[in-house]
Amino acid sequence: MVRKGVSLQESAVAMRSSRGKRAGLYALAVLVLLSGCKRDEGPAPSAAPVVITTKSGVEMVLIPGGSFEMGSAKGAPDETPAHQVSVGPFWMDRYEVVQEEFRKYQLPDPSHFKGPRHPLEQINWTDAALYCNERSLAEGLEPCYDDQTWACNFDAGGYRLPTEAEWEYACRAGTKTAYGFGDSPSRLKAHAWYADNSSGTTHPVGEKKPNAWGLYDMHGNVAEWCNDRYAEDYYSSMGVGTPSAKQGVGDPVPPMNTGKMPVLREAQDPKGPVEGQERVLRGGAWNSSAESCRSAYRASSPSIDDTCLADDAIGFRCVRNAPRPGPESPKREISHVGHLMRRRRLALVPRASARITRGQNEDGTPNADAACSDAVRRSFQGSYGHTTSAAGLDYLAADGGGTMESKPKAKTGLVYDDIYLQHKTTPGHPEAPQRLTAIMQRLKGSPAATRSLAQPAATAWPAAGTGGLYSGLTLLEPRVAPLKWLCTIHTPAYVERARSACEKGGGYLDSPDVPVSAGSYEAAVKAVGGVLAAVDAVMRGEVRNAFCAIRPPGHHAMEDRAMGFCIFNNVAIGVRYVQQEYGLSRVLIVDWDVHHGNGTQAAFYEDPNVLYFSVHQCPFYPGTGAEAEKGRGKGLKYTINVPLPGGAKDADYLNAFEQELRPAALAFAPQFVFISAGFDAHEHDTLGGMRVTAAGFGKLSRVVKRIAEECCAGRLVSVLEGGYGLEGLAASVEVHIRVLMD
Repeated sequence: MVRKGVSLQESAVAMRSSRGKRAGLYALAVLVLLSGCKRDEGPAPSAAPVVITTKSGVEMVLIPGGSFEMGSAKGAPDETPAHQVSVGPFWMDRYEVVQEEFRKYQLPDPSHFKGPRHPLEQINWTDAALYCNERSLAEGLEPCYDDQTWACNFDAGGYRLPTEAEWEYACRAGTKTAYGFGDSPSRLKAHAWYADNSSGTTHPVGEKKPNAWGLYDMHGNVAEWCNDRYAEDYYSSMGVGTPSAKQGVGDPVPPMNTGKMPVLREAQDPKGPVEGQERVLRGGAWNSSAESCRSAYRASSPSIDDTCLADDAIGFRCVRNAPRPGPESPKREISHVGHLMRRRRLALVPRASARITRGQNEDGTPNADAACSDAVRRSFQGSYGHTTSAAGLDYLAADGGGTMESKPKAKTGLVYDDIYLQHKTTPGHPEAPQRLTAIMQRLKGSPAATRSLAQPAATAWPAAGTGGLYSGLTLLEPRVAPLKWLCTIHTPAYVERARSACEKGGGYLDSPDVPVSAGSYEAAVKAVGGVLAAVDAVMRGEVRNAFCAIRPPGHHAMEDRAMGFCIFNNVAIGVRYVQQEYGLSRVLIVDWDVHHGNGTQAAFYEDPNVLYFSVHQCPFYPGTGAEAEKGRGKGLKYTINVPLPGGAKDADYLNAFEQELRPAALAFAPQFVFISAGFDAHEHDTLGGMRVTAAGFGKLSRVVKRIAEECCAGRLVSVLEGGYGLEGLAASVEVHIRVLMD
């Protein structure tokens, strides 16, 4: 993991053996140099630490500005020379970021050792920075990290990772000793979980003694990311020294490697090397030696942007600037509250390791223990102001932190376009434009949501009114799906045949149950394009999930033919888009349409990267979906069919979801979730023979949404399939979307 791709404990041994002689020479030189110097090492704690509880419920400690001696004259070469550093005041998390806190922001929990109050671990540097931005946005603060380059704006008012200097200053808490409590390793067990007492695991934060400034677990438990890039010779080559009378403070001075011993001078708020492939880690971890837990000990990891490389001994905590003494600093506000986070590290995959760890099967694939987290905690606590000292309130008032309110998370997206009404079917056909008319009227709060099929469908929608759920949704515009994506599921010859049949202006495509019109092809390719647009919006963080009110439906469409009202397999194409465009390999499809999705099953029947789950009426059209159909080859056991007899009720469906779907999904650990949302199992549907209520669909929605939240940061796109009794369809969609918005 650290310092050369090994564990914290192993890296300490390796480095000491390779650097021993050189470390002694450096240490001796620096000791001679510093023997006549004594500098202010920072304010010693004389009162209880100032502690606040932020809007998001995290305790932070005020770290007063000051100067200290950074590094160690007795340490390894990368810790020398010891040099004087000055840092400004800042707030620091009292505890390492814990798993329940991380999941508040619908971020996937990669931790190996599960527990709501256990420190988050197995986290790469980029995802730690992403969390800082998400937490900043939730509190109305300006994010520090650029979402494309991940450069840190230290002037922003939001949360960030500490600089290496800030971390060591806070860990030392006014001391010059090897640890924040003194020099003796024998006392470490009272302050840290490390190799000698951890029993090979992390532990809930805050169980050991805090340091003098009220910070817990600065030694051990998990090593903590710093913002700085790592360079072994950074201290020796940074050019610190005392300027001569003719030399300006900012002018370069001879670095260590020139052979001239520099006279150390104070560095103000150093931020590390400009370049470097690794980031700094500090503090030691549950698998570290006592030596590796020292305040000055430096380590690093290459897992800056790759969860595969992240180790279960790596975590982090956040800091935030505090106003410096003197005139009030100008307040910085977010110019665009809808700042979009580019979630670059979304795929959670098992890290490469020679050992089989808890949470992995023998082949290295994740099992239920590691795949998913506990349910996401959503509540945000109170506001600033819970302090142990009035001084804390002064700092908060100066920074404006006491008045800002948390901003809502991204909304649920809705895909709809009037083009879908132009897919004209034959008179009396159940898959008619009025289906979408009923849904949209219901969402907009119109009383006309249940008009009969005999009435003409609307061809254009008026502006949204004030009623219904519509005003709370983010409208997503579909696009024409490129041929490239259509052909991930369908043959080019079939796509061309579909286009040609529609251009003729009427008739049937492959089957009498798939009537088409002049507008059907454009509607069909934009139905697919609507699913792609929904995926894009979810992946870009513009919405947290989405519902696609599209037609024609798709789950019966085969590779080379239309059937069952379906032209293109919208969901299946969406799956390939997620996998190929965004690199998320494991996708779950939940199909609760009353009819079995034979086309979707066929597309992935031999694919171990797609888990297809279908609950449906049996016997019924299209005659597939027996329980014995479980996949083939590498895809064996990745198809799950739960056929139910006619008349099945809410409880029957919910039992299938809890007993069959949920365990399988958690073991599979999807990175994206689709719902083939057919509502023709409703008790009043004109085609189906089931007795599911609108409230029942709400319960099913909640189960699937929870799976998505626990396994893949809530990434979910629901796509309309069947549903032909207009009142039941509209009511069920409304409840379904309400759950997605909750």
